[in-house]
Amino acid sequence: MAPEQLMAIAELLAESGAASTVALEARLSLTPGALQEDREALQALGLRYRALDDCWGWPRAPRWLSLDRLSMQARQDAPCLEIHYARLLGSTNDVAWAQARRSGAPQLVLAEGQAAGRGRRGRQWRSPLGSGLYLSLALPLAPNAVLAGASLAVGVATVETLQRLGAPGLVLKWPNDIVHAQGKVGGILLELQQQGSARWLILGLGLNVMPLPAASDQALGLRALGLRASREVILEAIFPALLSELRAFLRVGLSPALRQRYQALDAYQGAFVQAEMGADRIEGRYQGINEEGLLVLETLSGPKVLGHGEVSLRRLEGGRARYV
Repeated sequence: MAPEQLMAIAELLAESGAASTVALEARLSLTPGALQEDREALQALGLRYRALDDCWGWPRAPRWLSLDRLSMQARQDAPCLEIHYARLLGSTNDVAWAQARRSGAPQLVLAEGQAAGRGRRGRQWRSPLGSGLYLSLALPLAPNAVLAGASLAVGVATVETLQRLGAPGLVLKWPNDIVHAQGKVGGILLELQQQGSARWLILGLGLNVMPLPAASDQALGLRALGLRASREVILEAIFPALLSELRAFLRVGLSPALRQRYQALDAYQGAFVQAEMGADRIEGRYQGINEEGLLVLETLSGPKVLGHGEVSLRRLEGGRARYV
């Protein structure tokens, strides 16, 4: 089902509260059985299906973002930035890059939900409508810009901002996850794109704010940690922090001061961990990051530096690997 059809169903239900499958399919001229075929996609957006009466509805009607203050803020902090907002997109990173290619200007793309959000290693990023913050920045790069450690800079800026807003216990799981002892709060996806001789950094950030349905990916909303700030307040605090941190990073890279800030938020400092790289697994004592932002492990065969390619990190306790 196309994102436009998914959004039409969501908005109809936001008005009516609940409706039967038959009524929705008739209202939208869908073929019988279409909603059942896309049941997982609809539930991923936060809609709930009741088999007892074959009915769809919202457990909590969404409240859409207001971007008035953010737009004023952006005009001051980044006058050339173009802002795009949609209720539902496939992927904010994909849209940010498409808009950057079209106009050549820096981009900020925000969505209430993503039908095809993604994280590292091709994983799906669950993006229920109106439940989190899903945004992407597209920034042009200087020819000599070095990006090693950029995701760490983004993570530091995000967690420090959330701490100032009153979210306790947040730390960073190398290289791009924002976590709490109870689960995963957010994720960062950096992509490098090129058009001719021009290079672009595409930064995607997803944050869980409202309570989420039970999920195997250990997703945790900021509300569960006691953060009561609205999504607008969080967005208006994070946007300038990200912009400032990225501008500084693109000037000086992973500076000693930034490495120190990262280490203060490092979830695994000194822990015994397991690093997975495809079929390979390496165990050792986590020693933090080096000057390039790469992972350093002390293993039985000596120090190892990891991070070129896809690496997944897990804490080892009692011989078992766990996410946080």
